[in-house]
Amino acid sequence: MISDELFSVGHAAMAGLIACASTFVYLLVKGYQARLTFYQLRQKGMPMPPWNSILGHLLAVPPVMKTLPEDTQQPDAFEALCRATEKKDADSIIYLDMWPFADPMMVICSPVLAIQACQEYDLPKPHILHAFFNPLAGGANLFTMNGPEWKRSRALFNSGFSASYILQQTSHVVDEAEIYVDVLREHARKGKMFSLDDVTLSYMMDVIGAVTLDSRLHSQQQFNPLASALRRQIRWHVLDNEWNLLIRWNPVRPIVQRYNSYQMNNYIARELDKRYTEWTEDEKAASSRSIIHLVLAGYMAQQKDKPRSKKLDPTFRDWATVQIRLFLFAGHDSTSSTICYCFYLLQSHPEAMTKLRAEHDAVFGTDITETANTMREQPHLLNQLPYTTAVIKESLRLFPPASAMRGGQPSVYLQDDKGNRYPTEGTNMWILHSAVQRNPKYWPSAMEFIPERWLVEPGDPLYPVKGGWRPFEHGPRNCLGQTLAMLDIKITLALTVREFDIRHAYDEWDRLHPTTKVKSVNGERAYQTQSGGAHPADGYPCRVSLREKDT
Repeated sequence: MISDELFSVGHAAMAGLIACASTFVYLLVKGYQARLTFYQLRQKGMPMPPWNSILGHLLAVPPVMKTLPEDTQQPDAFEALCRATEKKDADSIIYLDMWPFADPMMVICSPVLAIQACQEYDLPKPHILHAFFNPLAGGANLFTMNGPEWKRSRALFNSGFSASYILQQTSHVVDEAEIYVDVLREHARKGKMFSLDDVTLSYMMDVIGAVTLDSRLHSQQQFNPLASALRRQIRWHVLDNEWNLLIRWNPVRPIVQRYNSYQMNNYIARELDKRYTEWTEDEKAASSRSIIHLVLAGYMAQQKDKPRSKKLDPTFRDWATVQIRLFLFAGHDSTSSTICYCFYLLQSHPEAMTKLRAEHDAVFGTDITETANTMREQPHLLNQLPYTTAVIKESLRLFPPASAMRGGQPSVYLQDDKGNRYPTEGTNMWILHSAVQRNPKYWPSAMEFIPERWLVEPGDPLYPVKGGWRPFEHGPRNCLGQTLAMLDIKITLALTVREFDIRHAYDEWDRLHPTTKVKSVNGERAYQTQSGGAHPADGYPCRVSLREKDT
């Protein structure tokens, strides 16, 4: 018996050694392949930082990171690296060898190359995106899908995001915006510093909840399990800049993430079951084009020749839950950030604020207490705000909430205006929206806030370069929700800028949280940090007061 036990222990030990050896060999081969790829790219003269045959470009990143805040978003570091190492006779692009932390990467900071990747070739979304989106959405979703599966899903949702239908959502958005205004009034009454980002996230969560689920979440006023679970999932999931391995590999994280998913899935499943029951009892329910009704319409179309079931098919419900989670995440996170940056830039440019307020007076009348009702009754007026639109687009240019990523193909080469060709095979292409939209090669006064660049005619030096503005991306895979996002921001500005003075409180925040570390990017204290999408640093501490009217 003892010999049998010894044999079992020895067998297990041998299996462990074989597993370790196999892992070591696998990593050795993968590492060799990665370094060989970049050796060959360097031999071909492809643009890249100084490269080490053992460590790749891992040594090139720390010097750049030292010049930036610890919590800055990753695109800021890669943008700085691109600008420091790009060739004069080539466009704004570099190759990065970050193995074993990332697959071979092309960092694109040029609109010319971005157009080719996302529009001309419409390259697929790479598998690496699943690791980011799956914990948030819960599985394969519209953002990460490719091929026929993506086309079918996109077609299902298109009608719910048409410009005419989105305008019909004005009343829903105004309802939630009025609560946001009440929250700001309360903060004005208290006079204390608070996080504008947190308040605005709850507001946008309520907006996207109304548009997606056709029901009100009321998360601005009280606890909502869906909103709470989603925001908690983001906090536990996004750790791009966390170098502490004890935090990054926290064994509690998978448990918390599963619990958050359970909470979100249960909430959405109940809503789906409720809407399905309503639909089966009243066919007129199909007239709505909220996201939840669109997915049910697709399901009902598939079931039209089958006996009607009293319950939703569980497989379909799981699929629908994933898509709804994606819309809830994407629909609230990026728009809230843009609202904060609009306030930030308008505070720094009082002349722009004066023009904005004058436009709102001209379109909605000078009695600000009637603005909400005016928008409900005449939503088309929101399409008559050219300067407001220019302010939003310029804010999105300077502070885009996200970037784009595409996967390379063996036969696809990108080509710049100088004739240089860049192979994409085996790479993930990261199109840095912030770098493309602030690239001085293509944008005059690239770092300045100039809303007028969106109002000039073609031929004017300020006129935007083709493909240079990409916060919602271009091409077949552009953002479905861009019309809704623009509507949300217009309504928010129209209901706030004439009633409040919203001023950041970074000086006060820094006195309360002193540090000798770097706390700005490109001279901006409200630099972007990664929290789902990109958000203003430190939650955008601010104070709000009732506006003192100009005399």
